[in-house]
Amino acid sequence: MVEELDLEQIGEKELNARLQAVASRDVQPLHRPQGQVLNAPTKVVLRNTHARHNIAVNVSGTLDVEVQGSAGFYCCGFMNGPTVTVTGNVGWYAADNMLGGKLIVLNNAGSNLAPSMIGGTALVRGSAGSRVGYGLKGGSVIVCGDVGMLTGQQMLGGRIILLGKVGNNTGESMYGGAIFYRRGALAGTGNNVRTRALEAAEVESLAVLFTENDIQADPAEFECLVPKSAKQKFQIFKPELAANEQALS
Repeated sequence: MVEELDLEQIGEKELNARLQAVASRDVQPLHRPQGQVLNAPTKVVLRNTHARHNIAVNVSGTLDVEVQGSAGFYCCGFMNGPTVTVTGNVGWYAADNMLGGKLIVLNNAGSNLAPSMIGGTALVRGSAGSRVGYGLKGGSVIVCGDVGMLTGQQMLGGRIILLGKVGNNTGESMYGGAIFYRRGALAGTGNNVRTRALEAAEVESLAVLFTENDIQADPAEFECLVPKSAKQKFQIFKPELAANEQALS
């Protein structure tokens, strides 16, 4: 079943409420009689998006969404479950704090892709701006094109897979997780990271990921960045207060 929504006719709040209503309606039972076939999730096509902000924000459940055109800021923020395909570009903060599901962008993404994402997959067929996966906690972020500086800054977990050129200060202050990139494509690393070869399980996992997402790449071409140590070193700054002589005179 396919439904269409014209974003020139409805606002952001009504849009996400209607998407949630469809997703809730299509929730499948945990237990079903033997031999019963589950219904395919409803597909919702969004037309005349005009790079609207906040598309598919805080929507949970089973749902396929096709955004015909571009989406603005915060696309799929706090989403959990649906698959959203954007045929154009997405703006900043796409997949912000996403809990599950999948965002597929057929063109490019702005800066701060998948900040603090907790689970699911964010796949960008084109390039992305700076700070991809800032504070990433879980899930997979895949960018098939180039990315800017500070990718994976302060990430805590999950994985970032980069197939194009990678900017400076990659992995700055990361605490956990791994950033995978092609050898020779990295412009420079941040602090407290080290480069290592892929482990056997990681090679197998990337191969599966590439196959599932129709990505033509060989895991043997990749290496990864991980934190130097599990323990971070901090220096506490204690300011010294001094009397202002002019104020006292």
